[in-house]
Amino acid sequence: MQPRQGFQNWTIAWRWILAAALAPLLPATAKAGPPKELFGKSVTVTWTESREQRPVGDPNWRTVNGTQTFDVYVSETGRVFNRLTVQTSGGRAAFPGQVGEGKRSVNFGGHSLTAIWQIGKGGGATLINADLDSSLSSCSAKVSVGRESPGAIVRAYSPIIKHENEVRSHQVGSVSCSIRSGNVFGQ
Repeated sequence: MQPRQGFQNWTIAWRWILAAALAPLLPATAKAGPPKELFGKSVTVTWTESREQRPVGDPNWRTVNGTQTFDVYVSETGRVFNRLTVQTSGGRAAFPGQVGEGKRSVNFGGHSLTAIWQIGKGGGATLINADLDSSLSSCSAKVSVGRESPGAIVRAYSPIIKHENEVRSHQVGSVSCSIRSGNVFGQ
């Protein structure tokens, strides 16, 4: 990631963190829930990610490639449930509704879904923008991972290796988005 691009990604992510933090202060009429046509459906965003990281205390940086999947289910009554699943060669971990030190924020606006959450400690965040087609049967998404400054090291506990990692870079690869009827969580 180019330093300027990293700064731009973080600037975008920081704006969403600020927006998510201020959302509870907005009047109820300003908050938009999921569109009724999405009730009883699931949205899944999957992306590949390459991170340069090391366990805290280890002097050697390693490249770790993995896949992340973010699932959102909107119940028949409009309640929103979400889960992040991370898969690497070292294993798999799922985080329902919350991750690390920061809660995930999932918001809807018309035919768009926005999700954001903090990554560990040190000023990192993930931002998902998904555009849902007018029939709410397909979607496209963008995933951005940003940090407070281009050289910032993010510290995050890994339930896969059961140790805290230091991460100095994130690269998002291919992104896919899909919508399907029913509960992706199988409940």
